[in-house]
Amino acid sequence: MKKFIIGIVALFAILAAVCLGVGAGFEYQRVDNVYINEVLQGLDSGRQPAEKIYDYTLFDKDGQVLFSTTDTQEMSYDARINRALGNGDIVVDYGDCKVVFYIKSQGRFESMRNSLLLYLGICFAIMAIAVALSICLLYRRTVKPFEKLKVFSGEVAKGNLDFPLTLDKYNSFGAFGEAFDIMRNNLKESRLAEQKSVVDKRRLMQEIGHDIKTPLASIKAIAECGYAVDGNENYAVILDKASAIDNLVNDFYHATLEEEGQLNVFLTRHSSKDLARLIASCDYNNRASINTPPDCFTLYDKIRMTQIIDNIIANSYKYADTDISVVMSERDGKLITLIRDSGAGVPPEQLSYVMDRFYRGEKTAEKLGQGLGLHICRKLVERMGGEMICRNEDGFVVEIALPKCN
Repeated sequence: MKKFIIGIVALFAILAAVCLGVGAGFEYQRVDNVYINEVLQGLDSGRQPAEKIYDYTLFDKDGQVLFSTTDTQEMSYDARINRALGNGDIVVDYGDCKVVFYIKSQGRFESMRNSLLLYLGICFAIMAIAVALSICLLYRRTVKPFEKLKVFSGEVAKGNLDFPLTLDKYNSFGAFGEAFDIMRNNLKESRLAEQKSVVDKRRLMQEIGHDIKTPLASIKAIAECGYAVDGNENYAVILDKASAIDNLVNDFYHATLEEEGQLNVFLTRHSSKDLARLIASCDYNNRASINTPPDCFTLYDKIRMTQIIDNIIANSYKYADTDISVVMSERDGKLITLIRDSGAGVPPEQLSYVMDRFYRGEKTAEKLGQGLGLHICRKLVERMGGEMICRNEDGFVVEIALPKCN
């Protein structure tokens, strides 16, 4: 690029010097003084030069023409002198007479002007061609590669890491473009490695979940049978802890899916009464009271909604261990579901963090859990197009707002 700019500057400097040289060295048509002297000498000898360069007139003090090589008008001496000087002619003394040489200054001026304009026109034409070539080269070496680079960066930004960048390494952006292409290849390799890591992580979670759930299912089955046979409370404790471990495994698995953007939902149309029945089915302690829901419809994933409600109710029994009140209503085109317990609620300074990933409050330290339940519930509600809010209001309240549909 540096050499290209130096070459352009040098070219314009040369053309400017040529123009100045033409102007300075232009040969102006000078007056032929030799011919004038020959004419004056010829008047003395009576012999005129063989070649006539200028017409001339000899006249006396009265303005009378004594000799002339061309037709001339009758006029006074002063008028003849003034007219000659006004036309740019040359007036020469010849004894008591005057000789006017008609050098045709206007024609000479026009001839010189036309010649000068011709030379300058040629110089400016050369400069215009040079400018056009410079612009063309500048476009090919700067603008066009930059446009390719712009398209390339747009494709990379969209995630298309297979889009190649083809640039001439000899142009201004050659090395720069090559560095960008190397970056693209490195990004592609990093993405492939990341995808492989995600697949390996998912496979590991599935294997761990399977390895844990298989013996866990046997433990739960044995605990259920033992409790059914003799009603020993130890079996109930074992069953409760096994269920808690099962829920933890499910939470970790769903958290992994949410982190990878694989926590999908499939929306179907349900009535508000269907949602009320779903909430009642999740109340395994039968301590929840549900009001009569408004007559409307909404969209949600039944399996995911069961998971959400089950998690909220389980948390309420785990941390508050009180009766639960469920109130369903309509507001601003949404179906609002409030699930409230009668416990102490969450400390105000911790309330804004209860739905964050892996967050657990101070009062939950003695309870089994990883702080994933409410976080996953909020993500699922948002993917259904709704909103989930937690607050304190005569206990801990979880508000779920789902958009209504026809």
